[in-house]
Amino acid sequence: MEPFVSYKGRIALLDWSDVNTDLIIPARYLKRIERTGYGPLLFADKRYVTGQAPPVDDPEAPAAPNPEFPLNDPSNKDATILVVGRNFGCGSSREHAVWAVAQAGYRAVIAPGKGEGFADIFEGNSLNNGLLPIELNDADWEKIAEAARAQDGAEVTIDLRNLSVILHPANGAESRFTFDIPESDRERLLKGLDAIAETLLNEEAISDHERKAPAWLTPQPA
Repeated sequence: MEPFVSYKGRIALLDWSDVNTDLIIPARYLKRIERTGYGPLLFADKRYVTGQAPPVDDPEAPAAPNPEFPLNDPSNKDATILVVGRNFGCGSSREHAVWAVAQAGYRAVIAPGKGEGFADIFEGNSLNNGLLPIELNDADWEKIAEAARAQDGAEVTIDLRNLSVILHPANGAESRFTFDIPESDRERLLKGLDAIAETLLNEEAISDHERKAPAWLTPQPA
């Protein structure tokens, strides 16, 4: 998992509330057994013209973009920070939703309402996969959304060490906002560790425990 320390990127705005995981990644794509290739499938039923989204077995197949979908605006082509509405990622617990957002090139997602910006499971899945979910108070989020709506858009710098977001509007003064995430998650993201990698930091102690464990606790060959 790539460490997340400080990151600057262009923002894209999708200010829809209650976006569920079936909208983020439609259920038919869950038939795929791979963990990769979900980027082109993000928001497939809104991103593409009805009936012309990529097929399940070929996510890279040519598809007709829907010009009315906000993220298809040419100004959002190089965006790597996604700004969303409240309660993003509600619905099912599918981890594929986070894979799709991350594999579409987004490093962080910013939502309004502390404790209300993301569904709990989506937030947990994000932290476990290196996608940083940030909840800001409504006033701070609106400043970022307003800058994104401006003609020339905006960028933000996310400083995870200092738990801050710096807004760089195309026109006007910079603004700094603060956010919170659990310290254990912050440390893992800074080091680029998923849950398995974090556990393996204690591999020597685990192996030592297994060597000293009584026979009745040790798995025996079939």
